This record gives sequence, C-alpha cells and structure tokens, in this order.
Amino acid sequence: MRILLLFVALLYIGSYLAGWYLISISSPVAVETAQAISGSVLTETPFTTIIQSLQRGELVQAVLFTFLFNLASGAFLTTTLPGIIPLVGALGTITITLFRGFIIGVTYPEILASSAVGFALGLGTMILELGAYVFSGAAGIYITLAPVMPRRYGVQSRWRAFKIAWKDTARIYVIVVILLALGAIWEMTGILLVLRPI
Repeated sequence: MRILLLFVALLYIGSYLAGWYLISISSPVAVETAQAISGSVLTETPFTTIIQSLQRGELVQAVLFTFLFNLASGAFLTTTLPGIIPLVGALGTITITLFRGFIIGVTYPEILASSAVGFALGLGTMILELGAYVFSGAAGIYITLAPVMPRRYGVQSRWRAFKIAWKDTARIYVIVVILLALGAIWEMTGILLVLRPI
C-alpha cells in the first residue's frame, strides 16, 4: 500500500506541476481550462448550493454538502470504485488523478497568490483534500490488483483476494473521511470569512 500511496501522490504532484507550469506561461489549453472550471463553480450544482449556503451564513450546511460531495463523487465514485474492474480500473483511477492534479495546477495558483488568506485557504484545502484523494486512489488501484495477483493478498482465490482488498479499503476510508471532513471545514470556514470579513 505504501508504494501505491507514493505512486498516486507522485501522479498528483507531477500533474499539478504540469498544470501550474502551463498556466504560468499562459498556455491556451490551461487558460481555457481554468476559465471553464471557474465558470462551472459559479453556475453548476452542487457548487451553487454550497455558495448559496455560505451567502446565507449556513456554514454547517455548506460543510456537510462539501464533505458529502467530495466523499461520494471526489473520492469513492471517481478514484476507488473504478477498482472493481481488474487492471482497467487502475487506468481509470490514474486518469482521474492526472486530470484532477492538472485542474488544481491551473486553478489554484491564482487562489494562492490572491492574499495571505487565499494562500492559507488554498494550501490547507489542497493538502487535506488531495491527501484524501491520494488514499482513495491508492485504494482503487489496490482493489483492481486483487483479482489479478491474489497471492499478494495471501490467498489463492481471486474472489477472496478481492474481498480482502475491500476490507482493507474500508479501513483506509477512515483516513479519507477524516481528511475530507477537515478539508470541508477548513475550506468552507475560510470562504465564509472571505465572504463576510470579521
């Protein structure tokens, strides 16, 4: 699992740096991607629901929506669940990881450079949420390898190895849940403070 965690973390770092570099040289692909992401955050659900909650001062509701969206869509459906397909699932997880890292690379530099609050908000959110996605991505790859290499899991049966991998994933998800909960609290509290300065 440590090797998988390192592998997924390196994918995020590499794709983030690629996105950051392309936005720093004003590559048309990076600029258009950043504009499209910014536009979708302001106009599409669940982002609009979260923003409206914050505008009404409903921090707990915004935190809950953010946490549930990041857990269900950001972690489970996109980076862990593809693992149910042997080997191909790993490619899905890797693709999502590279894409997500690139998106963060083209959008976050502006947030980090905006102000001291923006820097703290962006860096904290990035560390907590991406940390969770590193664990959920590694879990997806871990699951996809189980039926292919059952001996790695100490059994002969592919089905049994698959079940063992899911049990291990349940333990990994304790960390994912904690990181995403902390990330949602950090991000939503920071945005609320920016919207309503003290």
